[in-house]
Amino acid sequence: MEDLIRKTVINNSLLPGVSIKKDPDSTRLILNQPHGGGQMTFHTLFPGMTLAYIHIDAYRWPEADSNLQIRPMLINYCISGRSELLLEDGSYIYLTENDICISRQTAQNEYIFPAGHYEGVKIYCDTEHLSASCPEVLDAFGIDLTRLEADYCRSSETDSPATYLCKTDDTSRRILKKMWDTADAPSDFTLKLYTFELLHHLLQQKPHPARLKGFFTETQVAIAKKAREILVSDLRSHYPICLLAEQFSVSETSLKNYFRGVYGQNISSYLRETRMNAAAKLLADTQYPVAEISVRVGYSNQGKFAAAFREQFHMKPLEYRRQKRLEDL
Repeated sequence: MEDLIRKTVINNSLLPGVSIKKDPDSTRLILNQPHGGGQMTFHTLFPGMTLAYIHIDAYRWPEADSNLQIRPMLINYCISGRSELLLEDGSYIYLTENDICISRQTAQNEYIFPAGHYEGVKIYCDTEHLSASCPEVLDAFGIDLTRLEADYCRSSETDSPATYLCKTDDTSRRILKKMWDTADAPSDFTLKLYTFELLHHLLQQKPHPARLKGFFTETQVAIAKKAREILVSDLRSHYPICLLAEQFSVSETSLKNYFRGVYGQNISSYLRETRMNAAAKLLADTQYPVAEISVRVGYSNQGKFAAAFREQFHMKPLEYRRQKRLEDL
């Protein structure tokens, strides 16, 4: 029987900016593109079941078109960051810290990480292959993959493919954190044990209500992303949110809701963080005076700039510059 998960990994390794490296006990996909990088480390647990550790510092990771027809059951758990999922009906959902997502729906064209950072665990289950390759093991642990899929990946009303998204309960979180804590030196035995422990728990508990709030349409997501593009295009400028909302023919409240849904922060917090990150880069990479950097990132008052910078980086701007200079010596 063909290993569809291995095929998925190989397909993605052929994309521009993505390479593959085989280690003794794992396989890594490595992203190295101008917009950022990262890696996914895959551990095969059984034929038809693979666990991946994900570390990404980029806004997107490409997905091979050929993988759209390969639909393993996916269990995603977010440690940190934010992941955008485009569903087959054109709607979007967002996976954030301590969220678990179970689905047979895969990314369309690419994975999006609106915060530019993501860490998590992903379990791939080719249920047909897994059931055929090790039925005795599944029986021994009481793992009924058909029921698991029916409970979490099928709409009870239409019996069509569905995506389950919810905050983890204490037990699931404990198991998944144990998985994550072994990422630097995982053993085959513990990964198998933790994975079956998680599957067993998911089957034993009654699924918590899936999150309904947070599903966004393609148009709503496009508005949020265009709004961000306008707001960060020139950090010197302060674009009134009411005028921005008017430009998109939506209410100010709706625009704020769309933005927070996509980026996980309100507009003012996101812009403050963006301005401070830009200031930090200028402090580290240029000789501009602090007063000029303050103006470049949209602060006419240098005192307010220094206070905002200290709140984010826990040091004054000049202290930050000196520290970066020392690190470069």
